[in-house]
Amino acid sequence: MNRRLLAFASLVALVAVAGCTGFGSVTSEEGLGEDAEYDWGTDADATINVTDGEYKAVYALENRSTIRLYEATRYGDDNPIDVRAVQFRYPNGTVVGAEEIEVEETRSEVTVHLPTEGGQFAFTSDSRSRNLATDTFVEGSYEVILPPGYRVDNFVLANVRPGGYETELVDDQVHIRWDEVETDTISVRYYMERDVYLFGGLIVVASIGAAIAGTYVYRQMQELKRKREEAGLDVNIEDDDNGPPPGMR
Repeated sequence: MNRRLLAFASLVALVAVAGCTGFGSVTSEEGLGEDAEYDWGTDADATINVTDGEYKAVYALENRSTIRLYEATRYGDDNPIDVRAVQFRYPNGTVVGAEEIEVEETRSEVTVHLPTEGGQFAFTSDSRSRNLATDTFVEGSYEVILPPGYRVDNFVLANVRPGGYETELVDDQVHIRWDEVETDTISVRYYMERDVYLFGGLIVVASIGAAIAGTYVYRQMQELKRKREEAGLDVNIEDDDNGPPPGMR
């Protein structure tokens, strides 16, 4: 028994050591050095272009050369986010990659050290299907660009936070814009345009089914009532009749 306890304690210690040495890391040199194309011409302080399963973010950095990337959890702590294909654009237009960008990862965040203050920093990360949620890493204006064919104007199927945004449709892509974001996070739940027709069809089918079921139940109740009347089970007893029950007079 003592040997088993000793082996279990050793296993726990190894797992703890592995966690302290980067177990479960979300960044890698290969991932940081991936190729990607970014739209540096955006005029927003933060632009997030969503594609299938990932998004490309471009942040304008004023008077700072460091940015912390993380996601808040429901338990009140932070986790580092997956960061790939990092690039930095100098104010003069020169773009450099991971070879000139230092990235440090801890249990709670990814800290990016850029070559100089100012300029623009871009990276690629994962996103959930039809749902974007990210913390606001810079102050100012934000723009989220959805994939072609996706919409947010149906309040039943979509949700955009915070409010105070404007939308514009450009080449079948919805652009969501905030002039100033003062919240810690932004989230966008979106849907495909065809989903509206599918959702409407489901409502119609459900309504027809409910009508048929209601009609069936009503007819069954009427049939039961008729049978009870024929059997003499439905007898009206007046309130002022204090005599014995029917059949015992």
